[in-house]
Amino acid sequence: MKKWNRFIAGALALSILTALPTAALAASGTAEETVSGYLILGEDLSDSQEKTVLKLLGVSDLSEYEVSYTTHEEEEELFGSYLSASLLGTKALSSILLVPAEEGSGITVTTYNISYCTEEMYQTALADAGVADVEVYVAAPTSLSGTCALASAFKAYTIMTGEELDEDATDAAAEEIVTTGEVGDAIGDSDTATKLITVLKEKALSENLSEDEIGDTLDQLCENMGVTLDDELRQKIIDLIVKLQNADIDLDTIKQQASALYDSIKSELEKLDASGVTNGSSNAFVALIQSIVNFFKSLFSNLFG
Repeated sequence: MKKWNRFIAGALALSILTALPTAALAASGTAEETVSGYLILGEDLSDSQEKTVLKLLGVSDLSEYEVSYTTHEEEEELFGSYLSASLLGTKALSSILLVPAEEGSGITVTTYNISYCTEEMYQTALADAGVADVEVYVAAPTSLSGTCALASAFKAYTIMTGEELDEDATDAAAEEIVTTGEVGDAIGDSDTATKLITVLKEKALSENLSEDEIGDTLDQLCENMGVTLDDELRQKIIDLIVKLQNADIDLDTIKQQASALYDSIKSELEKLDASGVTNGSSNAFVALIQSIVNFFKSLFSNLFG
């Protein structure tokens, strides 16, 4: 059964953008002040490492971008309470390019050489913090955790909008990245971990669930998604959701993210069906795939009616 669950989780994985960033004009400022994007580099990059990062980000002319730097101290301030020193490292190296997108387009993330933070984890954390309608490109010179890049993304968005992000929301966002990573490690599937927490978060925030109701919904999600959690990790997820409820989270952004997740699951099922993967499969297998879609639909009833 675990083998089937892993296959299903992989088949229903979110589509990941792989195209290099393209220039877009900033939404704020006068015509004279517009830039192609906001580039935040890790302060400790060597000259050769910076060249590698810029190449990965598709940046050839720094004069087209507003450039700033993130220090390791800023990374520690955001993640120090949640991550071990071994994961945080001692240098700020991962970097980001943030490009404003059209209103209502949501958050897209593409990563290069990032080993700990997945693209979906960045998306959820940015949504928690109140970031909206941006393309984010994350790169490191070699395989790195990518935690510095989240601090950089928050900084870039603040520079772009001229508004400070809520401190409680950014703190909760950092904790969600770490908790999602721990769930992914525990179950061996980061995509399923992201789906689990995204769905639970949306339902809990939309319906103002009590702590007991959050636990019940989490148990139901785990059962339907074939996930097993130990008591400590289960409680950690519940505590995270309660913390997110108490933070200043933009519910519309969370709903948009959940809606995109649901659409991607439906799309992947349609691709499976069109490719004939489900043809000749046992009735139980087909029913299991459909049950996952139906389950998500029932959880998102407040979004889709």
